[in-house]
Amino acid sequence: MHIRRIIALILVIIVIAIAAPVSYRAALQSKESGDKKGIQLIEMWQIDGFEGGKGSRASYLSRAAEKCFEGQNIYFKVTSLTADAARANISSGRAPDLISYSAGFYGIEELVNEKYPAYTWCSGRYCLISLDASADFSDANSENTVINEGKDNLVGVCAALEGFGEADSESSVNAYLKLLDGSYKYLLGTQRDIFRFISREVEYCVKPLTAFNDLYQNISVLTTEREKCSAAEKFIEYLKVNGDVTSLGLFSDKSNYSDNAALNLLETATPLSRLSAYCTQDYIEELKEAAKSGDINKIKNLLK
Repeated sequence: MHIRRIIALILVIIVIAIAAPVSYRAALQSKESGDKKGIQLIEMWQIDGFEGGKGSRASYLSRAAEKCFEGQNIYFKVTSLTADAARANISSGRAPDLISYSAGFYGIEELVNEKYPAYTWCSGRYCLISLDASADFSDANSENTVINEGKDNLVGVCAALEGFGEADSESSVNAYLKLLDGSYKYLLGTQRDIFRFISREVEYCVKPLTAFNDLYQNISVLTTEREKCSAAEKFIEYLKVNGDVTSLGLFSDKSNYSDNAALNLLETATPLSRLSAYCTQDYIEELKEAAKSGDINKIKNLLK
């Protein structure tokens, strides 16, 4: 009788030992399943159409979303895409809830949620750069200036309007190196080139170019789902209030470059004309062709 009780007790202990972990895992899985059901996923694409100053705009937006929705079941998935990859996805019927794109990016004109106008959350600037710290740029011309051709931006339009339409163009790194080796006296570039000189600890002088600017990073809402629209609106408002993009080497209402005279000069420069947020492919191609042919009047008419 005593042996039977011992055996029975051992069996009870074994059953409890097996059942407890199984019950715990089931409860945990149930909780996780419930948590996932409450998460709202917002998909956002980041399109880099022009060189920034430093750092990743996609990473910046991810960090901003984490701070904006801290403690809430709202998760932003930010994906960095090229302009061509983004357009290919859109053509196949796949579009994000939010899109951050550079001025001149076409293909979303019919998708934008008209309730939410495009918001420019950061920008860049065109400029002339010289390695002569005392340069006054009075002798800058198409012969002694090299153009940083950039990425998808319309630097040719800027060059034409500023009188450098016939200057040589090089890839961004080559243009920078050719200024360094003395092949050219001036570089028509952007804030990205300034950060190259800063990292190299080279003396330089800068003149803002204000005839035209298309170096704008816009954000637009594409979704029409009510809850997602609400989250997107909150995120855009967060960028408006907290959008200090100094860490990106770019400019906004909140950026501050008081410790760098050249960047401060660019920050306070006001372009006379800028590219609108929504453009068609035909319009962009027309602007490029006008810049290539040096038709200044046509460029000005297109930018009105």
